[in-house]
Amino acid sequence: MSKSEHSAYRTPEFVERAISHLGELGAHAEWKSSSEEYGHAVSGTLLIGADGKRHEFQALASATVTKADVAMLPHDRKTVLITEQVVPTRARQLEDHGWGGYVDAAGNASLRADGLIIEITGKRSPDKAPVVTAAPFTRAGIPVTYSLLTANDHFGVTPSQRALAASSGASLGTVNRVVRALRERTPPMLQGKHNQLLRASALEREWISAYTAMQPSIWPEERFTSTVWRTPSELLEAPLPPNALLGSEAAAARLGAPIRPASVLIHFDGDARARRELIQQGRLRRADDGMIRLRPACWKVPPAPPFNQTAPRLLVRADLLLEDDPRIDEIRSEYFEDT
Repeated sequence: MSKSEHSAYRTPEFVERAISHLGELGAHAEWKSSSEEYGHAVSGTLLIGADGKRHEFQALASATVTKADVAMLPHDRKTVLITEQVVPTRARQLEDHGWGGYVDAAGNASLRADGLIIEITGKRSPDKAPVVTAAPFTRAGIPVTYSLLTANDHFGVTPSQRALAASSGASLGTVNRVVRALRERTPPMLQGKHNQLLRASALEREWISAYTAMQPSIWPEERFTSTVWRTPSELLEAPLPPNALLGSEAAAARLGAPIRPASVLIHFDGDARARRELIQQGRLRRADDGMIRLRPACWKVPPAPPFNQTAPRLLVRADLLLEDDPRIDEIRSEYFEDT
């Protein structure tokens, strides 16, 4: 095959789908294309972050791959193939011809590196890739949709895909998949060059439903008692680290709702040092019935500036629903639902 070069290359849609599947496994995957093409294939680098390690794979991406391509495309034991689908026969051919592995847009993958093994087979891709309407509400998509909704509510515009990736901590492929699903909904949730958000209230309801269903398993919280703060009101008056945001009843009380919190929920964005400082400040001790609840945040960087150190309205609504208390439902409906 002839080799050609060009100055710019957009990530193919099938590559975005392939790396988004890796993101659903909990790996941070990214594609960086180079300026080299080999016929219908383009070279690049597949970057995967997992368990605190970063792995780089030399890669070739091609939507279609024939038996001849497997033999003729330049590769070695460190080169992986990214394509629409790798059927078992093609997988054996790749192994026989000395490829380093593969990832496809159907969800199959065979990747190996020091401390990393990914082996998924049996996934099938339809003739035309379907619109993945569930993408905004999967484990990987929920933080993206949250960042989109929260930033849009605060700034009035939808952030760029890269900004959503930075805020949510998701891969760019996952973000693109979420945006594509929202654009291709019927009727659409996003439209136009700048992804104008439509039917925000409907999208918020769907997000809350997905978050409340998945929260206990994906963002489990820990409970603590304190020898410094013996009541919720004492903790509400204490200074908190800037990356700690109040949720649920505590946030509702801080925002003026007529409620006396029975516990204090605090969302942390992953800053381990600040979390330790809070534990030391309050002399916290783990206890199953403790009034202080620490929960991992569903964002990497807050998508909008917090108000009075409380979580955004969307998350407070979801938190209050999780309490499953009719008394709290009345507060939620009056203070945090759309009018």
